[in-house]
Amino acid sequence: ELVLWTTANPDFQPTDDDKDNDDSESSSPLATLVAKVKHDGDVHDIAAPAPDIVATASSFGMISIYNIGHTDSGDSSLSLREAVTAHKFANGEPAVATSLSVQPTNSADAEIASCGEDGRIAYAPILRLDALQRHEVDSTVITGVCWPMPTQLAIATRAGQVKLFDRRAPAEVQAVFVDPSNTYEFECIAAHPSQSFRLATGTDTGAVLLWDIRNPKKPTMEAFNVHESNVWSVGFHPSDAAKIVSCSEDASLAVTQWVSDSDRQSRGVRHLSGFFNTLSVNCFDVCPFTRTSIIIAGSDSGNLLMEKTAASDFAIY
Repeated sequence: ELVLWTTANPDFQPTDDDKDNDDSESSSPLATLVAKVKHDGDVHDIAAPAPDIVATASSFGMISIYNIGHTDSGDSSLSLREAVTAHKFANGEPAVATSLSVQPTNSADAEIASCGEDGRIAYAPILRLDALQRHEVDSTVITGVCWPMPTQLAIATRAGQVKLFDRRAPAEVQAVFVDPSNTYEFECIAAHPSQSFRLATGTDTGAVLLWDIRNPKKPTMEAFNVHESNVWSVGFHPSDAAKIVSCSEDASLAVTQWVSDSDRQSRGVRHLSGFFNTLSVNCFDVCPFTRTSIIIAGSDSGNLLMEKTAASDFAIY
């Protein structure tokens, strides 16, 4: 299933008078389920290209686009608009679509890209999935894809490589980056929102790697030993890109503060975990629209984990 939740804006907290006038023994729920819809296959990634659109990557190798709308009674709704098979093996069997990424552009024909276990990347305009293009770019599993620039795609592979491609000539690899001192498997990748030369990757060992690829022939890389097991998702914080958020098989989220070499004392890692959650945290997102940072994650326990302030622990429900 694909499930839609809503939560109150934490920027508008109730006043003390409001709390005194509240006769209920408990406050309103931190999140409320407002809509759900059947989804073919496991959901391996979710992206929100627009406020009323949700895109998913499926274990059946499909990219699906869902509309968020309202019923005649005013309730929220989710409805499948379009789906296309983006990934399959040479024998025709579906290959898992492992990751999605939305092109960073305000253009009406913005594209969505996916990658899969078939070693291919695929992309199409969000409004025209029937124009999907597929390109085989690796012989191993591609675990993550992102857009450092509107004309450039980056992928991470299970073989521990980062590859760059020009969207206009995807058959040609622009650059390949590896860490020669380690044999990592990369599980995910993310691009800095404003510095296209910075990438972050998560590894099977629990490390988060920060790349500077200004010199493609001699990139620099710094490793942060953040987690104790596979890093399933990584991303730069949308309102403070000096922070990298990651989640892991070790049942935790982490916020890693990275800064320039001139200010190393500001560095550090803050782990976020819920007392009742002991299973893998598989995915997260950070709300970019509120002054209060909201980090929401999903785990194998079936719980949503939410952090609304810098010092709070997770609320589980």
